[in-house]
Amino acid sequence: MRAPIQRFETGEGPSLQRYGGGNDEATAPGRHRHPRDEAIPTPKKEKPPNNPLVRGISEFCRVLQDRHTENEDTFSPMSPPASDMPKRYTLYPPLLLLPANFTTQNPRWTAFYQALGESDNMELFRVIAEKGFKGMAVSRIAINAPIAAEIEERRGDDGFAGGGGGAGDFYRVEEDTIRQNDASTTKEQNVLRCPSGLLPVYGDWGPMPDHDDRQQKHRGRILHPTVQDFDAAFWTSTSQLQGIAQCWAPLYTMFSRGNISEKARILGLQSHFPGLAESELNQPIGDVDVVDFYIGIGYFAFCYLSRGVRRVYGWDINSWSIEGLRRGCERNGWRCLVVRVGEAGSLQGSGSVRDLVEEIARGDHADNREAAVRCVAFLGDNKWAWKVLKEMQHECARIDNNEGRVGSRFNVRHANLGLLPSSRASWQEALQAITGLSEGGTGGWLHVHENVDVREIDAMKLDIVRDIDGLVKREPGCPRTVSCPHVQQVKTYAPGVMHCVFDVEIKPNG
Repeated sequence: MRAPIQRFETGEGPSLQRYGGGNDEATAPGRHRHPRDEAIPTPKKEKPPNNPLVRGISEFCRVLQDRHTENEDTFSPMSPPASDMPKRYTLYPPLLLLPANFTTQNPRWTAFYQALGESDNMELFRVIAEKGFKGMAVSRIAINAPIAAEIEERRGDDGFAGGGGGAGDFYRVEEDTIRQNDASTTKEQNVLRCPSGLLPVYGDWGPMPDHDDRQQKHRGRILHPTVQDFDAAFWTSTSQLQGIAQCWAPLYTMFSRGNISEKARILGLQSHFPGLAESELNQPIGDVDVVDFYIGIGYFAFCYLSRGVRRVYGWDINSWSIEGLRRGCERNGWRCLVVRVGEAGSLQGSGSVRDLVEEIARGDHADNREAAVRCVAFLGDNKWAWKVLKEMQHECARIDNNEGRVGSRFNVRHANLGLLPSSRASWQEALQAITGLSEGGTGGWLHVHENVDVREIDAMKLDIVRDIDGLVKREPGCPRTVSCPHVQQVKTYAPGVMHCVFDVEIKPNG
């Protein structure tokens, strides 16, 4: 095997001689091998790191070092070894999310990062996107942050509350606030799941709040966005199980990937999810409706739809979540109607309950299957769910009785209650939907999401059955039994705390 060509200096002939080495070439007279020739190692080209984040940071450090070498007056912080560079990331092309501890990974990385100037900081993220994640279509980078339980609000002289960031996923509005000693500052429960700590560091994110803008304009975009606000914002998407697409605007809504196991369960890909097999329903799944009381961008609703239920009726107070839901439905090929619900539980806009029911009925009876409404998204407080759904059922009966047409009567067999840490505030409305809107009073299932101390899961199961049974006994009609045949442990929420789903079955007694 031919040895690599090396160069060395001798005292004879040209100062630089070519050495071929090996037994297949003779050594020219007067030329001598250096005794260390065979020991000179071949320079090896350093292999780029496999991790694209480390690869991008390493490339940035190389550029930084080259710049310092060319101009010794240029300050260059000591580059950390690859072992100290951050390695964790989440990729939703074109969005790259870095973890909350990205800047404080360890002391050497922290010192390096903090020593960078503003321009070098911007260059770091550009190199990460364009070099480290080359070919992966990364055009935006943000440093993530945990969703805060409370958000701080400062009130101006006019009493207007200025928000502390974007709005997040779902949930029912609770009016209690925690007032601080400073009368101009309040803290409110983060019922919208605001991603207020998300820090965009690279790319075009659409309108961004500045100091003057935050008090009014940005808060207006959060709470009362226009079509123009939706169009101007940065949206991203991802496809998870069975190619189901979900869309969200990271500045205004969160995306949770930790509930993927529960999604798989609804889809029938993992442990048993009760009440979606026709043998349990005693009817086709295509005749079944679901009410999702905290629908968000469609985490669980899309799994029900993909499984084949007729329709999902979902509730959410966050306009950005509902818009993400609508875009996701469109991406998946499901027709979605968005309906605003006012403070008194009345529908807002040009349509009435009758108009809504008529539109759903037309879709159900159209020759074109794509005309069927698969999702009705109510933008409003789910405390009005039973009122609105009951009014819709009344309109269906009117169509049947007065006009001789078949209305799209409800057949609610499942109610999803996906709010953490507890969904208890909506149990009553969910129970009324199951007992009052299931076909023939057959009942169905409540899927109760709760955060539970791992030592108290069994006790919580007994409490939930007891409390829901107490609510059932208040409802008129035939007696019913309540049981919880299964508790699904979804994921760890905090040390010693588990996100659990309690599958509660409600059926006629006898």
